[in-house]
Amino acid sequence: MENLNFRYYLKIEFSEPVKNHRFTVKCIPQSDERQFIEEKSIQIFPNESLCEGNDSFGNCCIFGNADLPHQLFEVEVSGHAKVGLASYTKVRPNYQISIFRYQTEYTKPGNQLNQFFSEIDFDRCDTNLEKSKKIMQNVYKKFSYKKSITNISTTAEQALELGQGVCQDYSHIMIALCRMANIPARYVVGMLVGEGLSHAWVEIEDNGYWYGLDPTNMLIVNDHHIKISHGRDYKDCTINQGLFIGNAVQQQTISVRVDRT
Repeated sequence: MENLNFRYYLKIEFSEPVKNHRFTVKCIPQSDERQFIEEKSIQIFPNESLCEGNDSFGNCCIFGNADLPHQLFEVEVSGHAKVGLASYTKVRPNYQISIFRYQTEYTKPGNQLNQFFSEIDFDRCDTNLEKSKKIMQNVYKKFSYKKSITNISTTAEQALELGQGVCQDYSHIMIALCRMANIPARYVVGMLVGEGLSHAWVEIEDNGYWYGLDPTNMLIVNDHHIKISHGRDYKDCTINQGLFIGNAVQQQTISVRVDRT
């Protein structure tokens, strides 16, 4: 078990004043079997009208309206986390497992993924977890970490063809391969000690439990990872979504800090 302090900071600067800003913020970690979140603070500006709720996956969301003109939007979420309390989280509710079996726009396989999958040797892999570890090892060997090669719209098939990418790409490739092996798999966004930005990894289902695997670092998710949200792919876990009235250019800054206490 590890005790961690965390801070997630998002700033959007508008080149001109905007109004009637409707937004959804999804960067708030929750407690589960694996982590316990305490001393949580959520600061949002503008904060004219805010409410808290959950999306269809159970992720914590802040919904807000900012009708008055503004040129700055800020979100800061901080707190303390006890992580590594367990190696899994329980599947709940059970009927939701099925939606994580099907490919999405980001994970749909083509020639590259089909060829890669055919080369994976699952000999002596009897459980979903054992098969997923084998997939993670193969992805880590075949794929290389490099920034600015891909973007938020890059699919698993496209990233694999490039052979390089970031944590989003590692996760989409692994999710695609797991689903090809009939393993329910979901995309996770969270924070990692020493990362500086948000991080992505994968959770797979085995016998009623979700287990986290980090293909970017070839790790079983441990007491350095703080989970924020999960979904079918990157799109379900978008940190900030919104609409506004105004002809403005946006400049976004994200900063993440996770420190051992």
